[in-house]
Amino acid sequence: MTVELACLALNALWGFVLVFVEIYGKTRQAGPAWNAGNRANEPEFAAWVGRAGRALDNHKENFPLFFAGVVVVTLAGQADTISAVGAVTYAVARVLHGVIYIAGITGLRTAVWMVGTLGVLAIYLAIVL
Repeated sequence: MTVELACLALNALWGFVLVFVEIYGKTRQAGPAWNAGNRANEPEFAAWVGRAGRALDNHKENFPLFFAGVVVVTLAGQADTISAVGAVTYAVARVLHGVIYIAGITGLRTAVWMVGTLGVLAIYLAIVL
């Protein structure tokens, strides 16, 4: 398995973790009956729970760009050191981004997001070189 594909799998699992962090916070606050119900009326959740949901949303917005880059660079046989470093950079940055987002550290969150974006751009650079 290439470094890029391993990072892809790990990043998909990170998305799974983000789902559970958000639902854990909501269920802990609103109770299991709320979670098992239709959730028609959501209570006011703690700020970190809202940030966990937004971190998950951000992950879902960025993951397809990473996914497509990894698939194309792999299928095209263009995987190299540049794409591997880009994939590792992206995967690490996305985990840090989620943790920092949930913690509520705004300036650093944006900087880490930019680092992850540069990782994806490196993968696409490997495709065109």
